[in-house]
Amino acid sequence: MANKNDVRWVRTDVFKNSVSLPVFVWEHVDKHAFDKIPATEEHIYQTIVAPDHAHRSLDPFVLDEGCVFEKFFEPEQQRFLVPVLYDGIIVPEEYEKGGKKGRVLTGYFPGKQNNSRTVGEIFWSNPALLKDKGSK
Repeated sequence: MANKNDVRWVRTDVFKNSVSLPVFVWEHVDKHAFDKIPATEEHIYQTIVAPDHAHRSLDPFVLDEGCVFEKFFEPEQQRFLVPVLYDGIIVPEEYEKGGKKGRVLTGYFPGKQNNSRTVGEIFWSNPALLKDKGSK
């Protein structure tokens, strides 16, 4: 059993925050290995470092301290969501300025019918995606 403080890895998100994947979170996500589309560590990693979008978290327990990163994966033809909780937030959505520490809460492919009610509106999109859409 993992200690609450054990960390599998730390990566920098698009806002220049340090985001960790705690071992206990990975052990929980890893239990979904037999899901229709299993989440992998690579899905989580890519969604943190190169997301397509960032959403406001509407989860009442992490409101203003959480962000939900989204990335579309071609092989699975599905978007993947990674909620991140940031520490030391005093002003709402302060994580957008960078320099904070955050931790992954989970990672999953939402079913077409069960989009989470805790995933709010998009407030950031990858500039490369916007450029691609403009060139069509």
